[in-house]
Amino acid sequence: MNSYLKRFAGTVIAFIVFVILLASVLLFDREKQSGEKLEKVFPGIGTEEITSFSLKSPGSEFTLEKADGGWIVKSGTKEFKADKGAIEDLIQDVGDMESEKLAARDSDNLGEYGVVDSETEFSFRTRDAEYPLIIGDKSPVGTGTYVYDLGEGRVLIVKDRYLWGFINKSPVDFRERNLLGMNKDTVLRITVKVGDFSTELVRKEGKWFAAVGEDKRIADQKKVRELLDSFSGLKAEGFENDLPENLEKYGLNEPTAEIVFYGDGGEEGVLFGKRKDEGSYFVKVMKSDPVYSVSKNYFKILPKNNEDFTGR
Repeated sequence: MNSYLKRFAGTVIAFIVFVILLASVLLFDREKQSGEKLEKVFPGIGTEEITSFSLKSPGSEFTLEKADGGWIVKSGTKEFKADKGAIEDLIQDVGDMESEKLAARDSDNLGEYGVVDSETEFSFRTRDAEYPLIIGDKSPVGTGTYVYDLGEGRVLIVKDRYLWGFINKSPVDFRERNLLGMNKDTVLRITVKVGDFSTELVRKEGKWFAAVGEDKRIADQKKVRELLDSFSGLKAEGFENDLPENLEKYGLNEPTAEIVFYGDGGEEGVLFGKRKDEGSYFVKVMKSDPVYSVSKNYFKILPKNNEDFTGR
């Protein structure tokens, strides 16, 4: 019995020593990490000075350029309006980008960092200079990635979160998805056609009325506001065809529905074609060529009969 207790006590002591050593190692590592000073990759760049980005990934190469009316996406000979929020995120990432570590400088062994054969790179320009970077392999330790800063001839380890906006992107990721530019507060009249049904909503002295035959009935004000809120934020889910030769493919040669908003700035309308799938419809903005797909919720909110929007 005594020999068993001695062996057991010895095991316990060894385990306690192991736990103390492990805790010491972890504490040292945490203190070491907390003491690391992260350096800004581009400390002298004012983000407001950035005028363009060039992004390259396997199978995709395009630029984002600052223009008088905002940012544009340029891919080959095509140009599209860019999403302001997506561009602002990139600019923020450049401004915030920090280096965990300088891995190498003027190295002859760039291959070990995955930057020699990399097909993923980006650059940005200011009015005075260009800043090109090649994204290499993941660092074997931590949550960083090797980045080769060609301008400075250095390989840095950069936190992954600063690079997500630049990796495996295509022009679609940066295209403007808002399809209408209307100000909902200035809309004075709305016309709707769904199949054989049509109606008109008119705002008079701050209230909305629905046309029912020759009569004007007070409309359900909440439902009209929901309609305006929904379509003022109309967003594309997909970019189907920028220059369609045949609208019949999308059911837009004979639209299933249309809605038009009239205001001080003119009129804007949306044509609905057939369903793309269970959750979306093909649509086209009046007076423009591209075909998009949008959530079926935009179709569902359209009035389908006189009772849908007349007051109770």
